[in-house]
Formats: sequence, structure tokens, C-alpha cells
Amino acid sequence: MSVTMMLSSVLFFLLATISKIQSANAFASSSFKEYGFQHRHASNKATVTLQSSTSSISNDDSSTPPPNVLCIGETLWDSLPSGIFLGGAPSNVAVHLAYLFQNAPSSSSSDNNVDENSSNRPTVAVATCLGKDQLGKEAQRRLALNGVRTDYVQYHSEWETGMATAILDSNGDATYEFNTPAAWDGLCLDSNLKCLIQQREEEQTDSQEEEDEKDNESHHVLFVMGTIAGRLDNDHGATSLSTLMSVRNSAPEGTVVVDINLRSPWYKDETVLELIRGSSEEKEKKKLALLKVNEEELVILERWCGNMDTNADDLFGDALKIRMEQLAQALNTQRICVTRGDKGAAIWCDNGSGASFDENPGCSLPNKKNDSDTVGAGDAFLASLINSLFIHGETSEKALERACALGGYVAGCRGATPAHGDAPDALRNMFSIV
Repeated sequence: MSVTMMLSSVLFFLLATISKIQSANAFASSSFKEYGFQHRHASNKATVTLQSSTSSISNDDSSTPPPNVLCIGETLWDSLPSGIFLGGAPSNVAVHLAYLFQNAPSSSSSDNNVDENSSNRPTVAVATCLGKDQLGKEAQRRLALNGVRTDYVQYHSEWETGMATAILDSNGDATYEFNTPAAWDGLCLDSNLKCLIQQREEEQTDSQEEEDEKDNESHHVLFVMGTIAGRLDNDHGATSLSTLMSVRNSAPEGTVVVDINLRSPWYKDETVLELIRGSSEEKEKKKLALLKVNEEELVILERWCGNMDTNADDLFGDALKIRMEQLAQALNTQRICVTRGDKGAAIWCDNGSGASFDENPGCSLPNKKNDSDTVGAGDAFLASLINSLFIHGETSEKALERACALGGYVAGCRGATPAHGDAPDALRNMFSIV
């Protein structure tokens, strides 16, 4: 064999080896769906030692204002038949809020300075835990590119970034299989979170002592969390549930939003109820700002609370209003929202001086794509509801209309966070506040 042929063979071997190594990191590419994907599910019985500290980006710069909304919980990758997408309910909510905030009117009165206007718009951050792997780095990069602040992101020393394989039924509805344990099971109550909660408590105390509360509203932080991040309790060294509980019990009253995500077998009734109501060890349980459930979860929560006389088919009008009011009182929340799929949604609110009840029949994409799925529709709905109710102070009726419009748009698209600019003008004009 000639020297040239020998060198060619060696070069081919080296290139093949490098290609195999690079394929392991191929998911960092902006075109995930171009690659085939297989991932393993760690045994649920596996034990992993969680180091007492996770690395996070420092947020010690006092000149950086706190976010208006902090979404707490899982960030993971959804493996769908149509591709691989960044997901996790709290992260989806954060991305949709970032989209909405980018189009929001600035509080600045000047139209000449774009940077100044941008700095006065609301901001959203995500508190999550990622793996020290390429998928974790890519997740943080994409969150930031979408306008989500990542200064509360943590990195786990041992566990991999989360993956969820979504199995779609004929209606595009998904069930999920997760790698377990994953980095998002290890979210800790680090100094950044502790500092933020402490600041909110101090500011609420100050606001109660001042006659003019408008100046304090700009410092308001809303904490958004789901139930699925607490799936492992304290098993395997997981810390996410204790972190969620700490935020729920420490945050000021009316500043926590809980979105129920009951994914069998990853929940326990007593754990979910405690996260909603607040710890039984607290002398005064603080009310939630908002509890969001779907029609199936409504029935489950009623059963857990002992409301056995209700009819699961009562999903409209006065009958639903009574069910929601009873459940809101049992679960210690100021507002409760029930989503009904393609039949819209309803919201009940305790306004202090009285209660209100509103319904909306829902919206759908006029020309729904054949490869669409419903993944992320509920998260988009919640993001719009939060933006309208808590950021812009609109009525619950208007907020529900906007939320149904955005949820309907996402339900007709692929993936959980399609760009809002691609929505039909009629729907975009309904969910955008400009």
C-alpha cells in the first residue's frame, strides 16, 4: 500500500471518529428536527447524590431590577413527531410572556429613544435547573434569544438536562415520558431566589404603610409555578418540591400563580393540595393570585376537597360558577380559571367587594395545519391571562378573550412556542396589547 493510500485511510478514520463525537452534540444545532433522536430513561429507582450547591448566574448587581414575572420549575426538551422543541410548562409560559412583552407599550413617554422604551417594558425570568451538558447550554441560549432573563438559572453537577418524549393521540393531545431524575428535579432555593422573595416581602410591607400604592406596583413580582416540578418529592435527592413550597409560603399574598399539571404517575394529592393552599404549618395561609386547571383536573380537585355532589358535565353558566366558587374557597385562591379545550374557558374572581364570573367560547386557528399539536396551548393561554390581568390590569372578561385567542393560535401550530408574529392578524390583534 502506498504512503498516500495509508494517509488517506488514517484521515478517513479520524474524520469518522470526529463525526461520531460531534453527533452527540448535534442537538445544539438550531435545526434539531433534522437529526434522528434516541434517548434513555433512567430507572426511577436509581439513586443519584445531589451536591449541596448548584452553580447559577450571579444576580448581585443591585442596579438590575427584578423581573415582573418569575416562572419557576422545569425546563426540558420535548421530543415530538415533528421535531425537538424547547419546553417545560413554566419555560413555555416565560417565552410567551417575553413575546407579549416585546410588543407591549413602554411606560416611557419618549418615542425618540428605542433603548429607553425597551428598558421600561415588563420583563420575565425563569428559575430552573439545567444539566452541565450541551442541551443545557442550548436551552439557556434559546431562552435568552427569546427574551427570557436567565439570571435565575441553575446548573446541576450530575443530572442531565430534562427530556420528554411526547406521544400524540389522534387529536394532537400529548402524553409524556420523562428521563428520571433530570436536572430540573434539582432546583434549589439559592441566594438569588431568597433575595428576591425577601425584597418582595419588604416592599409589600412598605406599600401597606403608604397611601399611594401606584409607585409600588412597578416593583411587583408575580411567581408562576406548576405542580410537575415537584414530581419526585424528596426522592433521589430531589429538591425542586421543597423549593416550590418555600416560594409558595414565603411570597406575599396574591403574588403566586399555580398551574395544575397532573401527569400520572408524577403527583400525590396531598402534595398538590399543599402547594395550592400553602403549608399547614403556616399560621396564616396566603391566598393564591390565580389557580388554573382544565376540566379533568377540576373534577379531580373537587374529589380531593370532598365536593362529591358536583356534576362533571356542568361546565357552563351558573352551574360552573357555583363549582368554581366552592373550589376557590376550599383551595385558598383569589381567582380560579377552568379551561375547556376547544370549548373555551371560564374565570371566577374574588374582587374583595364581590365575585365576578366570565366565560369565553374560545378561538381556533382558521386553517389548522395537519401536523399541528396542542402542546403548549395551555401555557400560552396562561401567559396571556397573566399579561392582561396582572401586568396591564384589564378586566377578567377581556383577559379571558385574549387568552383564548393566543391558546387557540398555539393549538393550531407545531411545538409549544410558535412566533406570535406568524399568527393571523385577527387573532394577533386579539391577544396583543399594543
